[in-house]
Amino acid sequence: MAYTEIIVIDLSTRLVLERRARFRRFEDEGIIINQQTAEALVVSDVATRLLELSNGSLTLRDCAAALSEEFDAPAPAIESDVVRFAQELVDAGIVSIA
Repeated sequence: MAYTEIIVIDLSTRLVLERRARFRRFEDEGIIINQQTAEALVVSDVATRLLELSNGSLTLRDCAAALSEEFDAPAPAIESDVVRFAQELVDAGIVSIA
C-alpha cells in the first residue's frame, strides 16, 4: 500500500515557488502555470501578493502581517486565509516548503 506524505502548513512555514511552476502578475491578479500538469490558475490580488512574498525567507506569519497592512484587513482573518491558501498551493504542487 502506498502512503501519501501529509504536509502540515502553519504560520512558521516558509514557501518557495516550485521549479516546474511559473507565475506572473497581470494588473490586479496573477496567473500560475503548472508545467507538469499544463494547468493554469488565475488568482486574486491578495493571493498574487502572497506568491510574490513567498521567496523562502519570509514565514507565512511575515507574509500575513504584510498582507494585513497592505490590504488593511484584520490579521487573524488574513492569517487563516494565508495558511489555507498555502496548503492548497502545496497540495497542487505550485509551491514547496523552503
